[in-house]
Amino acid sequence: MEPQFELQRLLRRQREIRHAMRQPGGARVTMERELYTILERLKDFPAAQPAPQLDSAHAISGR
Repeated sequence: MEPQFELQRLLRRQREIRHAMRQPGGARVTMERELYTILERLKDFPAAQPAPQLDSAHAISGR
């Protein structure tokens, strides 16, 4: 499978699962496990990694 196609497929499925988790009744445990599997596979795609962000709440409180 082409890396670009695989990346798009993983990101799309990740969005679907995250959306399902926000709905009433949430997502099943199997979907949550699939989400973790997807997150692990996305580590193979540096372009899919979020930019580092400063946790402003902790920075402000000094924790």
